[in-house]
Amino acid sequence: MKRLALAAFAGLALAAGAAQLPRGALLGVQLGPNPQGKGAVVQALVPGGTAAAAGLARDDVVVDVNGAPVAGPADVVAGVSRLHAGDRIAVRYMRDGAPHEAAGTLAPRPYESADDVETLYEAIDAGGSLRRTVVTMPRADGRHPAVLYLTGIGCFSQEDASLQSTESRLLYGLSRAGFVTMRVEKTGMGDSQGPACASDAGDLEREVAGYAAGLKALREHANVDPERVFILGLSIGGLEAPLLARQGNVRGVVVVNTLARPFLEYLLETIRRQDKLHRMPYDELDRHMRLVERCNHEGLVEKRDDVVRASPECAEHLSYPAPLSFMRQWAAIDPAVEWKKVAAPVLIVYGGKDYIATGDTDAPLLRDIVESFHPGNATLVLMPTMDHFMGHVETMEASLAKTSGPFGAFEPALLDVVRDWLERQAG
Repeated sequence: MKRLALAAFAGLALAAGAAQLPRGALLGVQLGPNPQGKGAVVQALVPGGTAAAAGLARDDVVVDVNGAPVAGPADVVAGVSRLHAGDRIAVRYMRDGAPHEAAGTLAPRPYESADDVETLYEAIDAGGSLRRTVVTMPRADGRHPAVLYLTGIGCFSQEDASLQSTESRLLYGLSRAGFVTMRVEKTGMGDSQGPACASDAGDLEREVAGYAAGLKALREHANVDPERVFILGLSIGGLEAPLLARQGNVRGVVVVNTLARPFLEYLLETIRRQDKLHRMPYDELDRHMRLVERCNHEGLVEKRDDVVRASPECAEHLSYPAPLSFMRQWAAIDPAVEWKKVAAPVLIVYGGKDYIATGDTDAPLLRDIVESFHPGNATLVLMPTMDHFMGHVETMEASLAKTSGPFGAFEPALLDVVRDWLERQAG
């Protein structure tokens, strides 16, 4: 960890403005709801973390953080997310019915570290706000081919100090094979500045603009060969990939578990598939699909803001993993129009156990789209036991039932396929 910290701060010094992007804080506590009312119950503490050092213990009930009342765990998370390493924090809590107070200096969140891969924490300017980038690269001199990674939909930090996520295993595996990789944190996530990711300002256009700034920085990186830069997109990242690739020459594009059809068409098939996995009766399924189509067409395509007020039954069908602004911009995209503009070779990988991206429909269609405009440019690969999260599973039902998301068993064949294709294209 000491070596990583030095590498990380060295990386910060390399990027313009990175030194002004402070490190996020780690309270070091796992919280749960208070079954007896307001507050957040301490369920576990990170040894040596700020909470433990300040004297908090298991079963304490946190009721106030820095003067702000706590109704539940989300209030603590929100309060700490606005602080940085080195900031002071004051916590009021109840223990055995008696009030107590604790204070301490927040520790930094842990950095990623691997003995055989260099990890740099840098920053880029994206639309006037700084975004954290995490760069992994081989421990070898010279310029290397590079990969800009576009993650899936939603608001979350892409850092993984445990290096156990499927994304980490893929990217660190690529760096061990000789590639520089870069992740760009979304607006307001991790150490990044800017509007909150979950706000209307955290739309698709802002996300793509952040990646575009990352692509430019990656090309200019001292350890990167600018003529051998690739884009790798997972899920929604595969839709964003052609939007980026058209902005500048890239050597190739890899998409994993993505879609090839306009959003509403994709959504309907995906929901039908998931409802069938949940064993919904077919007559009920047909009625459900009619409702899903109507509600989402009115909300996303017609862009009506009164859908739920006019049709309360639509409420549960207009809940999305990204802001409404993001979803409406997604719904306006015709993927084939964007792929027509991409002249680079494209590797299309899809999992046979993906219940989210309907790869058996979209992946072959994407191959046909690319080939129709640029014959010979598309390569299609099926990973029979891979799910949407790049995990190894035996059935779709198993993927549907698991709660670990991108954590758990990684599909190792994916690294082999992506690495080998990138090496061939890099030359």
